[in-house]
Amino acid sequence: MKISPELNFALTVFSGLCWTVVYVLIIYRSFKDKTYGMPFWALAFNISWEFIFSAVFKSTDTTQLIVNHVWLAFDIVIVICYFVYGRKDWSQSVSRAYFYPYSILVLVSAYLFVYLFSVEFHNTDGMYIAFIQNVMMSWLFIAMLQRRGSLAGQSGGIAIFKLLGTLAPTILYGPDHPFVLFLGCCCFVADCIYVVMVIHFKKAGANT
Repeated sequence: MKISPELNFALTVFSGLCWTVVYVLIIYRSFKDKTYGMPFWALAFNISWEFIFSAVFKSTDTTQLIVNHVWLAFDIVIVICYFVYGRKDWSQSVSRAYFYPYSILVLVSAYLFVYLFSVEFHNTDGMYIAFIQNVMMSWLFIAMLQRRGSLAGQSGGIAIFKLLGTLAPTILYGPDHPFVLFLGCCCFVADCIYVVMVIHFKKAGANT
């Protein structure tokens, strides 16, 4: 399906704005609740993608490149929140001495995965790996909500704008790429479940 340049620009900007709102809300809730608001594996893949497609494989789409740089800046703040507050969320059955080695290993592993996947499959525009990690992220948000049993670091705004931020590129790229459409639909289903769960937690008063 042919997407007009105007619609391409509109969907790219809309997705960029939605995810920027997600990052701002995550940072706000992270400092407010003294925790980190994005599951760490998702965060590791996110910041890896944004660095790689901002500095290594620079997008030829100027609008997307600007968006990538903005996202990278916000994700750096979220990573800082993780290292400031993450030890409190560390499993009590595992020594806290492993927190920093584990965290660095996850960051390195995520970076290498995104980079090598992009090289191996000649996907230097980052589209496929972006949707793959978005599926992972959507389900990890659900898992984090279940594990914490509260909305610490999370909110209804994060859930809704996360859904919209991924739906826009699904509409943009999905019609011409069946695998992307499948991944985008998986994200949409998971994000809808997450929105419903957040609403349930809010009604139950599990805000902290």
